[in-house]
Amino acid sequence: MQMMSVHDPYFVAFTIFMPMFLRELNIRYRMMRSKIIVFLLLFLLLAVPSQAQMKLAVLEPGGKGLSNDEQWMLSLVQSSIAADFNKYSHITIIDRQNLEAIMAEWKHSLSGITSDEDAIKIGNLTNSSHILTGKITKTPKTFMLELAITDVETGKRKASYSPKGITPSQVEDLSALKEASADLLKQLGVNLTESQLAELRGPVATAQVQAQTALAHGVVAERQGTNVAALSYYYQATAFDPTLLEAVKRSSVMSANISGTNLGDNIRNDIVWRKKWVEQLKETEETFYKIINSAPPPYTLYYSTVIETKNINYQKETADLNISLNLLANTEWFNAMRRALKAAQAVFDGLNATNRKKDWGLDKWPKQGVSGTNPFAAEERSGGGYARYYDYSRKQYDIPVEFELVNQKGRVIGRQTVRLNPYFIIGENFIIDLKNESSILTFNEVKANDISDNLTIRLASVNGAPPKTARFPITAVSTKEFLEYSRRTAFTDSRDGRKYKAVEIGAQTWMAENLNFNTEGSRCYDDKEENCQKYGKLYDWNTAMKICPKGWHLPSNEEWKTLIIFVGSSEGTKLKFTNGWDSYEGKSGNGTDMYGFSALPGGYGYSSRDSDDDQNFLNLGSLGFWWSSSEKSNNLACYWEMYYSKERAYDSYYGAYKEDELRSVRCVKD
Repeated sequence: MQMMSVHDPYFVAFTIFMPMFLRELNIRYRMMRSKIIVFLLLFLLLAVPSQAQMKLAVLEPGGKGLSNDEQWMLSLVQSSIAADFNKYSHITIIDRQNLEAIMAEWKHSLSGITSDEDAIKIGNLTNSSHILTGKITKTPKTFMLELAITDVETGKRKASYSPKGITPSQVEDLSALKEASADLLKQLGVNLTESQLAELRGPVATAQVQAQTALAHGVVAERQGTNVAALSYYYQATAFDPTLLEAVKRSSVMSANISGTNLGDNIRNDIVWRKKWVEQLKETEETFYKIINSAPPPYTLYYSTVIETKNINYQKETADLNISLNLLANTEWFNAMRRALKAAQAVFDGLNATNRKKDWGLDKWPKQGVSGTNPFAAEERSGGGYARYYDYSRKQYDIPVEFELVNQKGRVIGRQTVRLNPYFIIGENFIIDLKNESSILTFNEVKANDISDNLTIRLASVNGAPPKTARFPITAVSTKEFLEYSRRTAFTDSRDGRKYKAVEIGAQTWMAENLNFNTEGSRCYDDKEENCQKYGKLYDWNTAMKICPKGWHLPSNEEWKTLIIFVGSSEGTKLKFTNGWDSYEGKSGNGTDMYGFSALPGGYGYSSRDSDDDQNFLNLGSLGFWWSSSEKSNNLACYWEMYYSKERAYDSYYGAYKEDELRSVRCVKD
């Protein structure tokens, strides 16, 4: 074979163009490889949807063996799982209200969808890529929870939570549902951080549990057509968790529907229209009667572990020993109730909007109800002075609690029962006011020989039953803690640095002593500084209107009435301080100071008389007078007074001259 010469033109061409050809071939190969990789990635992306591409419809699980009172659990599972997926992933969750609207339009039932065929059908209706279904089965000892996520297009299961036994409490506190969420998210490829896992596996905040539970009850009530009950639950949910948007939206829409007049738009028969409204009023009464009476007393009992000696009888060689008690309201429960009562207000507004309530004989509602279970039934009461006013209703409890006094030898040396009678009032415009209960428990005539250096207070019974069965918490506290639980606080007036005691009484916070800020328009009783130190300054009304520290104001007559209603009967005795009041016909004029208001008899005075006039100041030690911001006329203003000889507190009938007369000032917090 003849070899090519280096001078051969073919050889020269080969050596020049061959490297170029190889380089081009390599470039084309690399480009082709990149295209193949891009193609494969696109294929994978299209074949396996990302979290952001996934649209999930979370259906309410089916229920087997559940009673009517347990149906709300199904709604709770649905909302809790949807909330978790929304929070911990980028998966798009179909809004439950939109889901309900679509299902209603197609006349399908939203509850109890279990088969894959039904799931795929619903997925197509809702334009979802995936759908979550499930079931709760009640067994004699437990509940069985199972869940599954199905791909709508292929019909294949993408994740499943195998049937697992859970307790009712694990549903109610959301712990079982959080565990299921974590499991399903992991199967879908969602990478949860350690903190997210800890959050899902840890205890859920009480307010969140209460909000989700109230929302679930509301959804079921709305589905059953009990709109007032539904609205009250939605309001409760927003009270516990204002960020729960579904509850906010539902309450807004339902409130508008209830308070609107559309109830009669399509009903031309006036009798039928009235019947419809009576049904709604009856539902309102029954709903709130059930809410109020089915709940445990919304209070916590605190008792001080410090034992005080009251009296010693040297003849009998005995002593009376005291402990302090406070039954304080559960503010979370009452705040939720205040929000729930907006549902009743919506009904009331709707009834007014008909302009027919008087003709229908319903103009006295809610004071006069339409059912035998009206929780708003009117109660007439006499107010301060000559005024008379009405409360809608009063829910009062009677709770006998028995305590034992035990010495170091374990011997019971004293036994005493106290009856606690807290109550709350649903008043004008469905405003709820509550009353705490404070009292002193006395172990009478305890034998001195039985008293040891260390004594123990033991709770013996509540309502005649063992303490562990009590339907409300009971806690023993130290003196410092007891004062804190008594709602007694303090603040500093930034104008002069003077510190004042304050006390929470019901929903109000009052100064627990008279104002003593020096300014023009004020005087000390008898112009003596020591009287100002004890009783505070006396002010004319114009000065009093602007003298309270920042964040505080002079109370109106209505605010004084709120205080009087909350305290209840013998309010003067309960508000007066335990010493400093004159005696009357041999009887002490002092009070019990049950609420820490500590009213003192500072008397009153005049600003325009001469300092030498004996009638410049009157009634120190026997009467206390406090300005109100309410006016009687251009020249006269209202005030409230307490007497050493009487148990009541009184609203002034005639009033006092604004510029000339001087009264004490108690400020109430804004």
